[in-house]
Amino acid sequence: MTAELGEFTKWRGSVEARLGRLEAVSDEHVGKTTQHEGLLGSVDADLSKIQVEFRAQRGMLQALHITQNEHTVALRKLETGQEELRRGQEELWQGQAKVLAGVQTIIGLLGRDIDSGNESGDS
Repeated sequence: MTAELGEFTKWRGSVEARLGRLEAVSDEHVGKTTQHEGLLGSVDADLSKIQVEFRAQRGMLQALHITQNEHTVALRKLETGQEELRRGQEELWQGQAKVLAGVQTIIGLLGRDIDSGNESGDS
């Protein structure tokens, strides 16, 4: 029985040593788990902030898209108006050239009448 008691004491000592190591490791893991929970909470808060910022940026991009479309429509209207003004200006230049040609023709005819001694009213 003494041998059995000695073996039991040895076994108990090895079990207590292993249990002590397990408790130490368990306490270490509890500490790390607590630290990880804090980090996970921080990550969760960061993700929430990122989502809020992402939504804000998406809203700004949508507003920019709408504004850009409005500006494109306005620019097309301006380009169309500018083209109409160019055509009108060309028509004015053509009309002015015709008027100038007519005035020069009249001056030429009047000059011929004056050179020939024929003034208007003398027939």
